[in-house]
Amino acid sequence: MAAAVLATCAGLATWLGGAAIGGELAPSAALRGAWNILPLVLLSLGAASFAVGWMPRLTMLLGGVPTIGGFLLLVIAESVGAPDWVRDISPFAHLAPVPLTNACMTVTTVMLALATLLTALGVAGYRRRDLRC
Repeated sequence: MAAAVLATCAGLATWLGGAAIGGELAPSAALRGAWNILPLVLLSLGAASFAVGWMPRLTMLLGGVPTIGGFLLLVIAESVGAPDWVRDISPFAHLAPVPLTNACMTVTTVMLALATLLTALGVAGYRRRDLRC
């Protein structure tokens, strides 16, 4: 919920900034662009949930891999001219440049499915955590 509120505020701020300088960005386009990152946010939350259930000491590290690691990988791969397969490891490489184009529902669905799977695995691990020897 907090991520959606923050993305909405970012979208509205983007629209407001564009309108202040005479830009023609519609509020709906600015919001769609900001909301396009929400599946990636949920993927990070799923990774953190997985870590809490199975490797609690690595929660911060694993939770940041999709967003922080993915962004750094994309920037470095594009900066050094790495092969496309290296660049494609980053989830950011698959996000559509909304509002210039429509969001890719396949990418959104895959990220949400992975987030759901990681969260479910994390819950299962958390429930068993005290039972391990």
